[in-house]
Parts: sequence; structure tokens; C-alpha cells
Amino acid sequence: MILHEKISAQLPEWRERVVKLLKEHGDTVAGEVTISQIYGGMRGAKVLVTDVSFVDPNEGIRFRGHTLPVVLEKLP
Repeated sequence: MILHEKISAQLPEWRERVVKLLKEHGDTVAGEVTISQIYGGMRGAKVLVTDVSFVDPNEGIRFRGHTLPVVLEKLP
């Protein structure tokens, strides 16, 4: 199964989960963001929902637990 097919198969469940979350908690305040964080690349601000990547303030982007140099080494 190619990546596109795998993601397409999971989308209905993801959409349902997001719709439910927004319906039940759409008005809930999740945190605060300062102007310095906005202009500083959003460092330290929790503002993105994702399950595949993470931005470490010291090491940079991690994709599924791996740094970008490691990901690039593993690419064909």
C-alpha cells in the first residue's frame, strides 16, 4: 500500500475525531502566546496539533522521533 492510500484510509477517523474535539471543546482556552514568541518563530508556544513531527528548541525538527539529518540519511 502506498503512502497516499494509507493516509486516505485514516482520514475519515481523523476528521471525526477533530469534529468531535471542536464541537466539545472549541471554546476552551489552550494557552497563551506572547508577541515575542510570534516574532521569535513560536518557540516554546504550543500551537500545532501533529502526531508526526516535533520542533525541539535546541535540535530543530524531529520527524517521527528522528532529526532531519537522520531522516535524510535514511531516504533512498
